[in-house]
Amino acid sequence: MSMVNTIVPIAGQRAKYPWRTRMSSDPIRVEFQIDRDPRLIAAVRAAVQFQATHAGMDVTNSEQFGKASEELCREVLLQLSDDDGGLEVVLQTFDDRMEISIQHHGEPIPAVGLETFTVPGALAGRPGALNGVELLECVDRVVFDTQDGIACTTLVKFLPPKG
Repeated sequence: MSMVNTIVPIAGQRAKYPWRTRMSSDPIRVEFQIDRDPRLIAAVRAAVQFQATHAGMDVTNSEQFGKASEELCREVLLQLSDDDGGLEVVLQTFDDRMEISIQHHGEPIPAVGLETFTVPGALAGRPGALNGVELLECVDRVVFDTQDGIACTTLVKFLPPKG
């Protein structure tokens, strides 16, 4: 059986896209349902970092924002009981900001223990964990709300101006 070689006339040329589709400026919303397995939190961090970079945030801020979301999810999981269920994480990207909302059932503890984050070294028991001050420096705003037995902590990071 002989082999035939063919040279493709377009090999090595750059691909050309005649229609460039611009990204929509509509808000983007991604939802995660996470059970009590802490290994699943890495998916949230990866999604936050990807979306933050895609939205125009620099790599360093994207990584910090992803790590802050991961640390908050871990803190929430540590406070939940087996009866409380898991987490619902909502990642939203707007023109001027990104928001990560971590929602859970159970006892509505103020800001999901956020008061412990403000004490330097409060999370230092876990290797690689951010201490409280470092965590709060990774975000621009923290919002806490409870409604109908659901506690929600939202981390907000403003995007750099476009242009």
